[in-house]
Amino acid sequence: MSTTTSPPGRTLAPGGDLRLPTPPGIVRRFWTRHPHLADGLVAAIYVVPMVLTLVLNLLDDDPAPLPDALLNAGLMLLLAVALFFRRRMPRLVLALTWIGLLTFADYGEVHLIAQLLALYAVAVYSDVRSAWTGFSASVLLAGLAAWLTDNPDEVPWIPVAVQVAIMLLAATLVGVNMGNSKRYVSSLLDLAAQLTRERDQQAQLSRISERARIAGEMHDVVAHSLSVMVALADGAHAIAPKDVERSRAAMLDVAATGRRSMSEMRRLLGVLEVDTDPAPRAPQPGIDELTDLVESFRSTGLPVVLERSGREPSNASVQLTIFRIIQESLTNVLRYADTPTRVVVRLQSSPGAAQVTISDNGRHAAVASVRGFGRGLIGMQERVAIYGGTFEAAPELRDGWRVHATLNFEDEQ
Repeated sequence: MSTTTSPPGRTLAPGGDLRLPTPPGIVRRFWTRHPHLADGLVAAIYVVPMVLTLVLNLLDDDPAPLPDALLNAGLMLLLAVALFFRRRMPRLVLALTWIGLLTFADYGEVHLIAQLLALYAVAVYSDVRSAWTGFSASVLLAGLAAWLTDNPDEVPWIPVAVQVAIMLLAATLVGVNMGNSKRYVSSLLDLAAQLTRERDQQAQLSRISERARIAGEMHDVVAHSLSVMVALADGAHAIAPKDVERSRAAMLDVAATGRRSMSEMRRLLGVLEVDTDPAPRAPQPGIDELTDLVESFRSTGLPVVLERSGREPSNASVQLTIFRIIQESLTNVLRYADTPTRVVVRLQSSPGAAQVTISDNGRHAAVASVRGFGRGLIGMQERVAIYGGTFEAAPELRDGWRVHATLNFEDEQ
């Protein structure tokens, strides 16, 4: 193994994050934790035979000249240091080992160990092209060195060159195989780390989207409830001197609307993990609550008529979307329409589709419409876009305002 630490994105972490496989065996884990010790051992594989060869040559009856011995000792130290850094600079180390091939006659067999180790390192820690390029250059240099030091009385240079080429080929093949496996595992780990990051990013985007949806829900709740409560309070104040009972009933409706609003806001804040009070959570409103919704607006004096036709969708999300569109539209009518005499809420349902239309004949102030409808219209557009539908909101030809939305969905059976 080449390193003891995991690169960014590959750390072990609890909770389902990327986990690396544990290297099998005590010995392999030991060398993984101590890479410098492994590098020193590899350098020793070359140094020890080289030192023994130099010592035996000096003790020989016919030793090599002292300058040659010193030259080879210096070369030995250079290659030993280079082999220690073979992971970081494998191609430079390979180039340095070619110097050892030029001393083929005296110490070439020992220097060949450094050549094999360097060629293996290029294949593992660099790339396949560099490995085969280094192999070709090593074979040519080894053949050249064997030819320059040919001694026909002992061994001809051609068999020696062939043997060296076979050893170089074996080292290259083993290194390429190990290097490809290492690079393949590394690419798999990179892919796993990327998928983990994308998973976390997708989760973050989902949280942001959910918070945006809840913000829209909060807008609907607050705008609708406050508008209804203000209208009821104004009505109660107006009729208090004439009809105390109706005034009291209107104020009771104000309190009921406020309690419903508080309950729904607690539920939404609970989703955001802001509310520490474990209040009971009511289910999301749907089509069944449309009658109560319309009645709450009627109690404020808004002449609302509800028309429903077709088989209504059973999908809870679609029902919530329809409810919010009608709620937001009626709230805008209550806030901005000047004395409407008729407000029509029309829901036309069919298998896999629904059309919602809210129209009134009141006069809308242009400034108020633009200023007040902005956030509500955007929220309704986003809700409709989820189901690939269309949304229109515009003034009528004469007086009034019309909201029309279509939803496309796969209804539950």
